[in-house]
Amino acid sequence: MTQNHKQVNKLLYVTEGMGAVFVALVLAAYLGGLPSTAVLHSEAAFRMPIAFFGSVFLGLILVTTLAAVAIKPEK
Repeated sequence: MTQNHKQVNKLLYVTEGMGAVFVALVLAAYLGGLPSTAVLHSEAAFRMPIAFFGSVFLGLILVTTLAAVAIKPEK
């Protein structure tokens, strides 16, 4: 495995981890109000982290997609 592959693997792990944090926050916002019908995604305590981690996650998805197109596989 070359250094290039190690860097790509790190990028993929960071992207996956950011996605897991984002999904956990969204699930906490939607399931945190149970057993009532309250949804907490409009609260500032959830809205700001969801917006931040969602934006970073989308950026990482874009970077990862560009890296996948730019890096040619070894033969």
